[in-house]
Amino acid sequence: MKSKTFFILTVFALLVGACAPAATDVPAATNASSPTDVAALPTVPALPAGPYTIDVTSADFVAGVDNPYFPLTPGSTKVLEGMTENGLEHIEIKVLLETREVMGIQATIRQDTVYIDGALVEDTFDWFAQDKAGNVWYLGEDVKNYENGQLTDTSGSWEAGVDGALPGVIMYADPAARLDETYYQEYYAGEAEDAAQLLSANESVSVTAGSFENVVKTFDFTPLDPESLEHKYYAAGVGVVKNVNLVTGVIFELIEYTTGEAVTAELLPQPTSGFPPGFVPNEADRVDTLKPTFSNPTSITNPLFPISETDQLIQLGLKDGHPHRTEFTLLPGTKTITWNGEQTEVRVLQFVAYLDGRILEHALDFLAQADGGAVWYFGENVYNYENGVVADRDGTWLAGKDGPPAMIMPANPQVGNIYRVENIPGNVFEEVTVQAINQTLEGPRGLIEGVIFVQQIGLDGQTTVKAFAPGYGEFLAHTEDVGVAVPIDSLSESLPAELETLLTGASSIFDAADSADWEAISATRATMTEAWEAHQVNLDLGSLFPLLDIQMARSLASLTSAIEQKNPAATRDAAFDVAVATLDFQLPYRPRVEIDHVRFDLWTRRVITDSATANPGHVAGDVVILEFIWQRISHTVDASAAQAIETQLAALRTAADAEDLIAAADAAAQLQTILGGL
Repeated sequence: MKSKTFFILTVFALLVGACAPAATDVPAATNASSPTDVAALPTVPALPAGPYTIDVTSADFVAGVDNPYFPLTPGSTKVLEGMTENGLEHIEIKVLLETREVMGIQATIRQDTVYIDGALVEDTFDWFAQDKAGNVWYLGEDVKNYENGQLTDTSGSWEAGVDGALPGVIMYADPAARLDETYYQEYYAGEAEDAAQLLSANESVSVTAGSFENVVKTFDFTPLDPESLEHKYYAAGVGVVKNVNLVTGVIFELIEYTTGEAVTAELLPQPTSGFPPGFVPNEADRVDTLKPTFSNPTSITNPLFPISETDQLIQLGLKDGHPHRTEFTLLPGTKTITWNGEQTEVRVLQFVAYLDGRILEHALDFLAQADGGAVWYFGENVYNYENGVVADRDGTWLAGKDGPPAMIMPANPQVGNIYRVENIPGNVFEEVTVQAINQTLEGPRGLIEGVIFVQQIGLDGQTTVKAFAPGYGEFLAHTEDVGVAVPIDSLSESLPAELETLLTGASSIFDAADSADWEAISATRATMTEAWEAHQVNLDLGSLFPLLDIQMARSLASLTSAIEQKNPAATRDAAFDVAVATLDFQLPYRPRVEIDHVRFDLWTRRVITDSATANPGHVAGDVVILEFIWQRISHTVDASAAQAIETQLAALRTAADAEDLIAAADAAAQLQTILGGL
C-alpha cells in the first residue's frame, strides 16, 4: 500500500471497562474466543468479547523503536538457547538496518534465525513499529521453515493489512500501568492469534548473560493452541531475556547480547560520470544506496523476483517481426563472489534468447537476496551470437571486479522508488523507476494481481517499460511476455494424450522430411492437427496459455505450408518448431528436467540434419544450445554416462569450431547412442 495513507481497519472500537486506554494509548483488543484451561497450569485469561478491531494511521508512528523493554537498535544482536526434546535450540536475533513498509508504516526489521543442534530450522523476518505514545506494534512476519537444509514451507507468515490480518501490540509504552490487561500481539484469523497478559513489572531474573531487575513478565498464549503457554521476561535496555514453556518446561535464556549505539549505515560507492546522454540523477528517491547484508543470500524468495522458487520461465514474442523466445532457468549449485573484501554466495540464473529458433544470446546472471528482502545483482557473463558464433560479450560485468552489486528488485517497491539494476556507467547502466503497483495483468492461467510496472533507462538513453508479477518475476519485457513458468503454472492432471501425439508426430516428420514420402508425411500432419484441435476443445488450453497457443498455431501453419510445397528443409524446420511448442505445453505436466532431456535429444538430432545441409553456422549454434541444456541436466545423469556425454560434447565443440561437419554429425550420432541408453 502507498505510504502516508490513512488506514481505517475497522468500524468499531471496543473498550474494556476500567482498562480502556486513553486517547493516546493503544485501543483495546477484542475477541470472544479463549482456549480450554489446562490442568495444573495457569488459567488462561479471557480476551475481550467481540471481533478484534483496531484503528490506526501511519501518521501516528515514529521512525525506529526505542521502547526500553523492546529496543530495536539497528546492528544489535541477541542469542538465546534452550534444550528441547529435539536437541539444543539456538536462536540468533539481529536488528537490520533496512526497513520495510507495511500498511504505509516504515517498520523495523528483526531477523530471527533458529538452529537445532546446528541445523537451520527457521529463518524469519519480523516487522515492528513504534507509535508516538511509545507502544510497539507487531506488523507481521516472513517465515521460512527448513528441514535437512531445504525450505519446506512458510507456515506462520502474515502481514498486517493483507487478507484481513491486523497489527497487534508486542509491548506497551508503560507496561507497569497496564498490569493484568490482556491483548493481541498478532491477529490473522485462524493462522496467527498470539495474545498476552501483563503479569508483573518488578521481576528479578538471572540468566547466562547477566542479572536484571524490574523485569516485565507476561503470560503468552493463543486461542489456536490451548497448550501453547509461556512466560516471557523483558529487561529494560535488552528486551526478552528469558522464555519459559509452561507445558514442556523448556527454558530459553539470553546467552549473549550487544546493544550500544546504532550502527551507521554504510553507503555503496556511487559513480559521478558516464551516465546516459541528458540523464539527471535523482538521489532523493533511490532505495539502493545502503550497503546490503547477506545472511541467507541463496534463498531468493522476493515475490516479484522469486528466483529460488522458479524452475523455468519462458517468454515469447516478436523481434523485428520474427519469433523471439527467451528461457530463464535456475541452475543447480551456487557461486561465490568476492566484493569489497566480503564473500557472498549467489544463485546462477541461465538466460537464453532465440530468434527464429536460432541462438541469439546467452547469459549467466548472479543473484542474491539481502536480509531485508531486496534482490541484488552481482553481475552476468554475456555471450552475443551471430550465425552460431560469439560476436561479442557486451554487457558482461562482475561485482568486485568491475564495480559494486546493484539492486534488481526492492523488498517492497513503491511508486516513485528509484534503483539501479546495473550501476557501472560507461560499461553497464540501467536505472529503474517504479511507475505503478498493485496492478492486474492477464497471465498464462488467468488474471494476476499485485503486478508492478517500471520504466527503465539504459546506457544509450533509451527507455523501456517492464512488468514484474508475483510468482513469476520479470513478466513483460520489451515485446516479450511470459508464456509459461513452472512450478507456478504446473498442473496436477496427467499429460493429455493429444500432447503425446503432437510430439510423436513432429519427431516422425522431422526424421522423414528427406524421404519424399509426402503422402505419409501429410497423413501424420493431419493426425497432429486433429490432436491439437481435440486438445483445445477438451481442456480449453488455448485460454489458459494464450501465447503457447499462438506459438503452436504459427508452427502448425508453417508445417502445413512446407508440406504442401514439398520442401524438405522447410518441413524439417517447421516440425522442429512444433516439437518445441509441444514441449512448452507439456512443461506444466512434466518435471522440467524431463522436458530438458527431450530438448537435448531434439537438438542432437538437429546437429545431424544441419550438418547434412552444409550450414556450419547452424551447427555451431546447435552445439551452443546443447551445451546450455547440458548445464541444466548434467546433475541428473550418473557419473559414467555424464562423462561419456561430455566427451562427445567436447568432440562436437571441436568439430563445430573447425567447421568439420562430417565430424560433427559423427559426434552427434555417438551422442544419440549414449542418450538412447539412459
